[in-house]
Amino acid sequence: MASIEEVKAALAQAADQGNTTLNQIRAAVENTEQVLARLRAVASGTNHTKIAESINRAEQAKQRLAEAATLIHGSSAAAREYVGILG
Repeated sequence: MASIEEVKAALAQAADQGNTTLNQIRAAVENTEQVLARLRAVASGTNHTKIAESINRAEQAKQRLAEAATLIHGSSAAAREYVGILG
């Protein structure tokens, strides 16, 4: 069985890794925004369904990335709170 200190260390590592993941998600959001800007620039003057589909899917990806960021942030916060509870 792990000691309290080992549990606290593992929780801190998990929270730190969550923060790293959050930064990666933020980078992915920025890249997705660049994709959207390029797609919108190309879409200017055309109503092709494939361009509209591409923009729609990129928007969905951006939304899901935002949801993932919220979830991983909550996960890290909960792990840190538990470290505090353990003392």
